[in-house]
Amino acid sequence: MRKQNKKQKAVTNLHLSSLKKGEQKKEAADSEKQAVFQRTKSLEHTLPKLKKQRQKKLFSRLIMLILLFSFAILIVVYFISPLSKVDIVSVRGTKEVADQEIIDESGIKSGGNLWEIFFERNKISGEVVSELPQVKSMKIVLDGLNDYTLEIQEYETVAYLVKDNKYYNILENGKIVNESRKVSIGNPPIFKEFEENKALKEMIAQYQSLNENIQNSISEVQYTPSEVDDYLIKLYMNDGNEVIASIPSFAEKMNYYPDMVKKVGDQKGTINIEVGAYFSPFKYSEDKKEESNGTSDENGIELVPEEAQ
Repeated sequence: MRKQNKKQKAVTNLHLSSLKKGEQKKEAADSEKQAVFQRTKSLEHTLPKLKKQRQKKLFSRLIMLILLFSFAILIVVYFISPLSKVDIVSVRGTKEVADQEIIDESGIKSGGNLWEIFFERNKISGEVVSELPQVKSMKIVLDGLNDYTLEIQEYETVAYLVKDNKYYNILENGKIVNESRKVSIGNPPIFKEFEENKALKEMIAQYQSLNENIQNSISEVQYTPSEVDDYLIKLYMNDGNEVIASIPSFAEKMNYYPDMVKKVGDQKGTINIEVGAYFSPFKYSEDKKEESNGTSDENGIELVPEEAQ
């Protein structure tokens, strides 16, 4: 009996075990089917998104290519069109130098390459300044779409050098312009016997430091160097007087000129301010003026400006 019961229990356990294994296999199969279903369902949702993303990328690339080609075509069209060529060249700021002379020296012409000139504008400006002594600086400005304006700053003309009845501009930097004219223009004084040297530069500096009233009272300045003084000058004043001076001390002493003239009254003569301050009246003989040497003599007057007393 016991043996039979044990056998029955064993058979029953075996049967249960088989059932459990079957159920486990079934559950595993169901799980696998579920996983396959989920993957399938996920792919059904993912594929359209991937397709849209791919189409979007292709469309973006297409737009970029179209833009690049369009830009390239526009550049080509621009460079073969009149807009890439210089149209009008104008000059602004000149007083002494002719506008056409500036344009010719710059080499900028209507129809020239607009951008080649733009990128070489500093070089062109430097060449113009070096070739034309009256030009202090030049700036090339793109005006509008394809016009250029040459903005000029000139050296000021402070005097005129007279030579062989021709007048040459003397600039503030001490340069003498080679081109001559038949007459002087404006109020600058006339310089005689000067050359481009240290004495001329010093004379310009001294002259520019004078006040405007005294500048306007000077008609001519003659360079008369001596063995004693390399900077000796003689001035012819608009009031009829003459002044002998030394360039280094010229401006300082000429500031007292109005007071000196008051002291001599209506007399005309030579005022020597090279050393000290002396007045010698002109001597006249048969309506002819005889110039004195400007030193103190029996008719001379020693002048002491009021400011120096």
